[in-house]
Formats: sequence, C-alpha cells, structure tokens
Amino acid sequence: MSNESIADVPEWLWRTARRGFVAVVLAIAAVTLAVALGVADPKPHGTLQWEDHFADAVGRWQTFGSATPAPGGLTVSLGQTGEAGGAVAQGDPVAPFTFEAAGFQSAGAAGAAYGIVFGYRSATDYSAVLLNNNGYVEVVTAGGKEWMPFQQWPNILLGAEANRLRVDVAGGVGLIRINDEVLMRVPVGEGAVGVLARATAPGQVVRFGWAKLWR
Repeated sequence: MSNESIADVPEWLWRTARRGFVAVVLAIAAVTLAVALGVADPKPHGTLQWEDHFADAVGRWQTFGSATPAPGGLTVSLGQTGEAGGAVAQGDPVAPFTFEAAGFQSAGAAGAAYGIVFGYRSATDYSAVLLNNNGYVEVVTAGGKEWMPFQQWPNILLGAEANRLRVDVAGGVGLIRINDEVLMRVPVGEGAVGVLARATAPGQVVRFGWAKLWR
C-alpha cells in the first residue's frame, strides 16, 4: 500500500481498529487471569477427607429407597415413575468443603434423573442438582423451589457415560459444576451430602461409582 493510500484511510476507521486491538488484548488478559485463578483447573476446598465406592465405608452411608451398596458402587433400582432412592453420608461437613460424585444410568428407558444432594436435613429439606442421559439438568429443593428447571446443558455426557457432579460450598454459597464446567451458584445451608436418583419411567436403574469429600 502506498503512502497516498494510507493517508486516504478515514481517521474514524483508524480509531475503530485501535479500539478493536485494545479489546482483543484485554480479552486475552481476562482469559489468562481466569486460567490462573483455576477456572480451567478448578481446585477443591481443603484436602481430601475420604473417597469411597459406597460399599467400602461401613457406617458412612444411610441409604433410602431401593438403593443397594455393592462392590464398586451404589445401585438404585427404580420400579415406578416418580420413585426415588439414594444415600446420604452420616454427619454434616463444615464449610468450606467440596463434594463430588459420579453416576450413570445403567438400564431402563432413557431419562432417569440422578445427581447429588447437599444441605440435606430431611427427605423434605435439601437441595439437589440432577441430570439425565438425554442432556438435561435441573437444580431444585425437595420442597419444589426451582433454581433451574430442567433444561439442556451442553457438557453432559449422554447414554451410559458417567457424569461427575460437584458442589464447592463456602460462605453459604454452593458453586455447582458438571464435568468440571460451572453450572450456577445457589445458597446452601447446613446439612449432609449424598446422591439421589429419581425415576421418570418404570424399570430404570442408576449406578453411582464413587463419591469424594474435601474440606
């Protein structure tokens, strides 16, 4: 390009180009900072207190519904639509803490809801994040309050692949992640943690492979 053609470029176009360059630099800096703060590699709160496969820790889990600990995990066999089952760990973790569990639907018509519970005080007083193998997720309380009604979420693994669900609790707030990707933040009160499965059709089976707690 000649000097004459450069001189012909309007000043407003130069200003736009400079602003665009600055915006790109700032965006790169923001991504770099986010990575440095652990967005790409989230660290749990505290140190690992326990990791088990439900049948490995005698006395840790209180099961409910048709949940059965067995070597290598917890199986929840759901006979009827709306039936629920799962397990809650004895004792309430003191915040800050991180709880994570992995599960998948192993049999039956697609769409069983499964995930983790936290702030659990009773069968009618808890919070939960549940997903299904069709790629949908919800965040609810047992009393029916919906922080997030069932909707599609892009990073849920489908079919019989296992998904990891996690909550990082500090200062009365829980940061929910699915397969390490942030879903949302919700208020969290004191209470136990555990896993839950709920049938959307008869004959569904969900299996949880492991659970971990850091604090």
